[in-house]
Amino acid sequence: MILIHDGYMIDPKSGREGNYDILIDGDKIVKIAEKIEPRGKVTRINAEGLLVAPGLVDVHVHFREPGFSYKETIATGSRAAARGGY
Repeated sequence: MILIHDGYMIDPKSGREGNYDILIDGDKIVKIAEKIEPRGKVTRINAEGLLVAPGLVDVHVHFREPGFSYKETIATGSRAAARGGY
């Protein structure tokens, strides 16, 4: 299990916004609450000062393939996005 704790969560679908803990088991979110104290083996991710949100999309991306790969490729653009937090 993974516990993301102390992150500032924004979830437009549920209308929740604020500091929450998120407990994940496998590929499913099993609990969202202000404080979660899980039992057993848990990997903890400290998200204090970070934004936790469902999928963000950069709507102004310009991958330059095909035709202008000397400027940027899908691989280099994807790596840059990942380093930037997307």
